[in-house]
Amino acid sequence: MISSLIGSVIMSAVTVAMLIAINFTDKALINAGKYPLTNEEKRILKTAGFNDVDIDNLNQDIKSLKFDE
Repeated sequence: MISSLIGSVIMSAVTVAMLIAINFTDKALINAGKYPLTNEEKRILKTAGFNDVDIDNLNQDIKSLKFDE
């Protein structure tokens, strides 16, 4: 009787931990790709021939991205 009760508690704890992990992963995936360009990325784009206006437009496009939630 005690072992089944302990087993039920363990199963409940594992289920809660799994749901927290899924929630954390889901939030991380929703925010993926929404970070502005780094200085290194800006330098690479300038080397490739882009100007500051193009880079600013690209940053605005990144901020406006919508992912399925």
